[in-house]
Amino acid sequence: MKNLLVRTISGIVLATAAVYGVLYLPVWAFKVIIAVLTGIGSWEVFGLLKKRFEGIKPALSATAGFIFSVALLFFNMYLALFLMFLFSFYISHRVYRIDTLTAYIFGFSYAVFFISSIAVLHEYDRLLVLVLFATVWAGDTAAYFFGKTVGKHRFAPRLSPKKTWEGAVGGVLGSIVAGGLVVYYLKIDNAIAPVVLSAFLIQVGDLFESFIKRQVDVKDSSHLIPGHGGILDRIDALIFGAVVFVVYYQISNTL
Repeated sequence: MKNLLVRTISGIVLATAAVYGVLYLPVWAFKVIIAVLTGIGSWEVFGLLKKRFEGIKPALSATAGFIFSVALLFFNMYLALFLMFLFSFYISHRVYRIDTLTAYIFGFSYAVFFISSIAVLHEYDRLLVLVLFATVWAGDTAAYFFGKTVGKHRFAPRLSPKKTWEGAVGGVLGSIVAGGLVVYYLKIDNAIAPVVLSAFLIQVGDLFESFIKRQVDVKDSSHLIPGHGGILDRIDALIFGAVVFVVYYQISNTL
């Protein structure tokens, strides 16, 4: 009960701060905050990968992740990608292991590009970030309660033993309903499709991080957030949803 209270309070505080930031921060300030989160996310990813690969430096990687995110959000995606490869090669050649290089490329691809996509979406239209929040948060909540009350059939027992098909279906329905309502309330055109796509794919986002943690036998990505674990534990589904939204609108604008 105590853990649930701590989890609820910290969740409300984080959600309030996130919504305030989306609505009132200028684009450049929001980008800087996302770059900081990217640095923290990089520290968490490489803290996990350090348990399996030689030469991983989480603290240095956090600084690099922040710089790569700044390069991506303020300058050019290819600059970020080029810097990422240079840094990964520099660290990996010192231990002379290609698996370390692979781990670095993977870790930065996940942390930098996925987390930074939230700021890309915010620059496109900050109201879409609110739609994303509603879609993901409602999905998480619905999945939890459906899983607790009627969940019987395991969804992905090797990755997340507590997840059930009933919870997954409830999560998809909750995401579509909440995301659709916010789209209707805010009168945003052409936003139902990414809501529906995200409703399904955010399920993968949660399992994706679970896969990484299972490989290194760790429950949480870190212990930064009371009752929730780490930054990645809170935004694993959100960043998958953000990528879906960004890809959808970028493709839509080219057609």
